[in-house]
Amino acid sequence: MCVNLFVLLRVYCSVKLLTVAGAVAAALMLAGCAGAGPAAGPSASPPSTPPASPSQAVAEKASGPALAGFGATAAQWNHAHRLDTSVPAGNAYLPHVDGSDNEDTWQLVTVSGGRVTSYTLNVVPASLKLAEARARQELPADARVLWTRTVGSTCAQEQFESATLTAALGDGQVNVEFDNAVSGNVTPVTEELFSTYDAPTVAQAPAC
Repeated sequence: MCVNLFVLLRVYCSVKLLTVAGAVAAALMLAGCAGAGPAAGPSASPPSTPPASPSQAVAEKASGPALAGFGATAAQWNHAHRLDTSVPAGNAYLPHVDGSDNEDTWQLVTVSGGRVTSYTLNVVPASLKLAEARARQELPADARVLWTRTVGSTCAQEQFESATLTAALGDGQVNVEFDNAVSGNVTPVTEELFSTYDAPTVAQAPAC
């Protein structure tokens, strides 16, 4: 009877040890499975900047180059010039020309398609050479002269072309007419008339 009890006790202990060992092994396997997740994929790259919407592209194109004189947007022009509020038409800008009867420097300023496309620049009486130099200050730096001409003693003209104005207006040519507003002669020049006009050659010049 004692032998039998001893045998049974050994069997029971063996079974118990196997059970514990199996439980430990199972626990280790489960822990290994839980720790081994799927392989990490490549990190997501930051989202790229979305392309400009059609409305944004149109707005950027419409803004065009920064100008302050001929070809400027109405906003650019008004930022660079001081309106003479005493003129009802609202198209004249200060200061008054020295020695004149309160004549504004810029008159008859016309805006077409949102941009300044014509006006009269009044100046202190000057030679044609000085007047031409003053005219260049109203135009972009890349403006180049296509031709010049003097019509008798009544007026002179200078034709310019500018890639900057082409980008802004779609038409890069500008005609400037010089004359004396009082005498009707060319000099001394007191006014310069700016306008868009296509005349690649002097043969195509507008009437003076």
